[in-house]
Amino acid sequence: MTNHLDGADRRTAVIEALEVLGSGPEERFDRITRMTHEAFGVPLTFPNLVHHDLVTTQSTYGFQQGTSVPASEQFCATTVLTPGPMVIPDTALDVRFAHTPAVTEYGVRFYAGAPLTMPDGTRVGTLCVMDAQPREFSDEDLALLGDLARWAERELGHVIERGRVQRVLAGLVPDPVTVPGASLDGVVVPDEDGGDLVDWRVAADGSVHVTVGTVTAAGRASALLAASVRAAVVARTDVPLRDAVAGLEAQLTPDLTTAGAVGSLLHLRFDPTSGHAEWVDAGHGPALLVRADGSVTPLRSTDLPIGLQPAGVARTVGAIDLAPGDRVVLVTDGALTLEGVRDAAGLAGLAAGHPDDLVDHVRTLVPAGGAPADVSLAVLTRR
Repeated sequence: MTNHLDGADRRTAVIEALEVLGSGPEERFDRITRMTHEAFGVPLTFPNLVHHDLVTTQSTYGFQQGTSVPASEQFCATTVLTPGPMVIPDTALDVRFAHTPAVTEYGVRFYAGAPLTMPDGTRVGTLCVMDAQPREFSDEDLALLGDLARWAERELGHVIERGRVQRVLAGLVPDPVTVPGASLDGVVVPDEDGGDLVDWRVAADGSVHVTVGTVTAAGRASALLAASVRAAVVARTDVPLRDAVAGLEAQLTPDLTTAGAVGSLLHLRFDPTSGHAEWVDAGHGPALLVRADGSVTPLRSTDLPIGLQPAGVARTVGAIDLAPGDRVVLVTDGALTLEGVRDAAGLAGLAAGHPDDLVDHVRTLVPAGGAPADVSLAVLTRR
């Protein structure tokens, strides 16, 4: 069940990056719908997007465009979970769907759908055809439906403009938060393709979780994969640290490998009552413990990035204790490119020299035209 929820979160993040929901009729999608209808001669044809437990028709022939229905009632919610097409010659004979409203109320007796897959491997929806009569679907029919689905994928992929990806990535940064014993703030300034993530949250046991990570992949896939990493981290908020990291690595490694990507992160969990923190560094790097007196200690690990850690070698779990006024500063490599920082020593000096306004000061260091790489920062302070 956990993997399904993680997949749903990832799919929704990618669909939000596409920014096509609620955009109204578009000829580029309607053209595909008409061509699909003409090719198969069926009364219902549409590309769907599956998100937030809903299925939304992006374009349609024979149905209302923009209509959203519960995913639990739809064939497409099953199709989107599989890498290949799904064909149901007679829906009334399929125990998975015979009881659904589509069959019992609307009289759908035939379904064929092909998943729509984005460049990062995320399946976001389907291109499907339906009929009121049972029918067979030949190998040639399957091949044609697949070709039309690839066309729909290209049209969806064209929507991922760099500015939109940047806004999605920046939107993954949570608002500053203060809880008894701790406060958190941070910033992400993405470059053109964006692969950084920053996240923090309070778990059910009261501990504060902070994560900073980076995904490096070809082109705009970095931002979408970073959103997937964040979703996988969030899904394990209440799982013990070592188990959470192991599960996250098992889930993400195949996706990163398929995309030719490398992912790193540093994940820290802090008890605001005792001041004790534990952390795992999966090949990420820049992290500092900044004491209230201005002294700085790097947090270091020799562990490798996600998917590159040797099999059977457990992740190293580090531990520190924070006194009131102490901070943990987590950044990505892009922060080291800023004027006045340049390297780890510069970062340490910057953190020590700005005990109260480090996040705001880093924002002022970003060039007006943008930094040459993502700049991400998270600061956890014990109060």
